[in-house]
Amino acid sequence: MTQYHFRLPESFCPAEFLRSPDFVGLQDDACYFVSLILTKLARQNKRRKNRDVGGVHLMAKYLRKVMHNRKYKAVIEALLEGGAVTRTPYQVRQRAFGYMLADRFRSDKHIRVPVRNPRLAARLEIFHHNQELERRQRMKPVHFALERQQFRLRVDGNLAREIIAGLPATSNPFDAQGILVADIEHGDFHVNVGKYGRLSNNITSMKREVRAALRQGGEPLKGVDIKCCQPALIAKTMQRAEREEEQARENESKETSIYDAPKALSCKQDLTLYCDLAQHGRLYEYLLEMLENRSCPISGRKELKKRFLTDVVAKRKANRKGEEYPSDVEDVFRAAFPSVYRFIRSINHDGWHHKNLIRQLQREESGLVIETVAADLVAKHPGVFVLPLHDALYTTSQGKPAVVAAFNSAFDLTNFHMELGCDD
Repeated sequence: MTQYHFRLPESFCPAEFLRSPDFVGLQDDACYFVSLILTKLARQNKRRKNRDVGGVHLMAKYLRKVMHNRKYKAVIEALLEGGAVTRTPYQVRQRAFGYMLADRFRSDKHIRVPVRNPRLAARLEIFHHNQELERRQRMKPVHFALERQQFRLRVDGNLAREIIAGLPATSNPFDAQGILVADIEHGDFHVNVGKYGRLSNNITSMKREVRAALRQGGEPLKGVDIKCCQPALIAKTMQRAEREEEQARENESKETSIYDAPKALSCKQDLTLYCDLAQHGRLYEYLLEMLENRSCPISGRKELKKRFLTDVVAKRKANRKGEEYPSDVEDVFRAAFPSVYRFIRSINHDGWHHKNLIRQLQREESGLVIETVAADLVAKHPGVFVLPLHDALYTTSQGKPAVVAAFNSAFDLTNFHMELGCDD
């Protein structure tokens, strides 16, 4: 049987919260629940600053498959009442409560503790086996190849922990980054494919600063990414829609008589400018300059990128009445690129279905980076180390030319070029 380990805050002791005789033999159940929260917190990929806002959503039907199926609720209630965890109020449209570790553990380093309860270990074995079957069903050959590549990943743990120690406390709540580093050190690798095609792995939630400690064959990794990837993919989507619209007009014109008045093609000058900026990776700099002219407080490219995604690409309604929060970034973008803004709002149904476009972009991104570029690399250059991260591929210095060439070949295939950024 596999030896499983819990990831726990170093000051967490289940006996502190499970004091009743009814909880005899259930300490590992409490450890499992806390470890599940901590692991999911470390691995979740949220763009907002407060990664723990809303907590970690855990469904009872899955908890019952591992924890004691009759006493799991009592264990969770004991942890809640004792202040080990907190629970967010139930929200409409959420499938499960959100749980978060108490603030008393926020600054704790994590420890790895082996599972000792035979009952829970056996249930974990069955649960992970079934989860593995489901995971593999979502994967394509290229995903399996990338998973095998990741087994070659290493990390300089001492350097990583030195980097983590220098990060702001808000960047590493509950030692989330330390967990990601320790997982690589212990060979605890994971690859998963989401319902919208995005691949998550051991570095998905790792801070850029910490990724400097990643190694393959003793060599630091180099990233090759697409500058302004999602804005560029919006441009690509709009161009495709324009071509389809033009084709529809041509087909319609063939069916009309010479007496029918011709329809003028729409000329969107702002789309031409937008495509040029996005494809050459200069969109954010352009918007930053416009924001500075309006004296809008944006600290830099990194903040603008987050605001662009939340306030333009995936802006949601502020409440059920359909009211919207103000945004300088949205105002500037709408003024500069009105047709692009209308296109985004149309796909997102004016914010009522704000995730529509971002999900479409995730599919486009994975189709390009994973199923085209990475697939080409693992087929033609199986010896080149490749580790994907959304719109980027990490490799060694020797593999960098092959990765750049694979990206450019993919751009040639689609006749839509995008600017690449490379780590020195």
